[in-house]
Amino acid sequence: MDADDRHIVQEHLSNLLQVQNLVVLIGSGASFHLGSPQTRNLNNASVKGLVSEAGGSVDATDMALLQHLNPGDDGDLERLLNALQLAAALAMHTQGDAVTLGQGAEAQTFTVDELESLRHKIGSALVEACKLPRRLEDISPEHREDPLQAHRTFFSRLLRARRSNLPRPRIFTTNYDLVIERALDELGYPYVDGFSGTVDRRLNLSFYGLDFHRIDTSTQKVLARAESAVYVHKIHGSLNWRARTERDRITGVESLEVHQVPDDAPVGGDRVLIYPTTAKEGDTLAFPYSDLMRQLGDAVQQDDTAIISVGYGFADPHINRILLRSLAVNPALNVLVVDPKAVLDEQEMEEALSSDEVVGRPLNVDARKTKRTAVAALAEAADARIAVLTGDAGRFVDFADLMPDPSLGNSFTSPRTISDLVDSLELIGMRAQSESSNTGRSDV
Repeated sequence: MDADDRHIVQEHLSNLLQVQNLVVLIGSGASFHLGSPQTRNLNNASVKGLVSEAGGSVDATDMALLQHLNPGDDGDLERLLNALQLAAALAMHTQGDAVTLGQGAEAQTFTVDELESLRHKIGSALVEACKLPRRLEDISPEHREDPLQAHRTFFSRLLRARRSNLPRPRIFTTNYDLVIERALDELGYPYVDGFSGTVDRRLNLSFYGLDFHRIDTSTQKVLARAESAVYVHKIHGSLNWRARTERDRITGVESLEVHQVPDDAPVGGDRVLIYPTTAKEGDTLAFPYSDLMRQLGDAVQQDDTAIISVGYGFADPHINRILLRSLAVNPALNVLVVDPKAVLDEQEMEEALSSDEVVGRPLNVDARKTKRTAVAALAEAADARIAVLTGDAGRFVDFADLMPDPSLGNSFTSPRTISDLVDSLELIGMRAQSESSNTGRSDV
């Protein structure tokens, strides 16, 4: 990307960062450089390796089951987990304890326990693989020395480039990992994650109505809003969330409570995670996911709103429905989707990059052949409110570096900053002219 193209992208980003309501949607693609597990195009050996890396073992029965459920050896982790779940449900529905897969001489019978065992192994392996940053060898070489640098850069520029009198940005993520929290902690930025308490932290969504302010410690008078604060919503749960049914000491009524625990703590309750299966849309109807999804819906329906989607592949219908309906009913909504590979194949990408005027042009003008993905469909949409950034610039680490940097010496200054500077200079000039008139003196 040359300097002119970079300027176009940064100018668009600068405008998005100054909207009244800023929503950032972060998916697993933002953590690929940290070793985030791939869930697409997995062969059976990859699944076995995933389980082994988590300390589990895949026996002969497990491999046979994998071969029956993934005969093409190019499976999808979501479909695999879903198939195991459906096979177990079928066995129990027919009042048996086993199900037969395959045909003829290839047919083989598996018990419900064997099906559930493999499903549990894969689910546990996925959880372990999401403990990021992973092992040094799993991290991209250029990020091993400082794995969270890109995330710190992204959040630092996002918050510092935004005017301080605007509402706090809202970060929504489908990721289980604690990368966002760790990066914000390293920056020293305060954030509201929906939990109350210090020692015993419990999910209390009313805390999203709180904010941070600086006060005079002697008078308790509010001086100003604290800088660089943000709201974090983990709409698919988190590695350090545990759910337990508890009885109220006074009323005796039972309720489900979600606790936040150290990420290396023993399970001590059910993990609060939406696993990648086709049942995940139904899972979002339960607490606490339904409440978190409602907050996403409310956030994108406000006036003067922008959504910056990074690393999210639009593979979750329950999220897509909220975003697409908001586009339909909210004319003041703008969307930027950042994805490196979901729009064009390698040859089309090379041809596009060879063009001097590709940045900022509608994709359908050049009649390029796109991939059959949701992100490509958005890129082809005849809607000026939707923009898609793809290619190398769509990688999270490169996109973080593209974010407008308000630091002194930055090569890019936002149009709003220039406008404010012009207004200030004009005001100074008017004052100088007025003072000159009052003294009857003219300076050359």
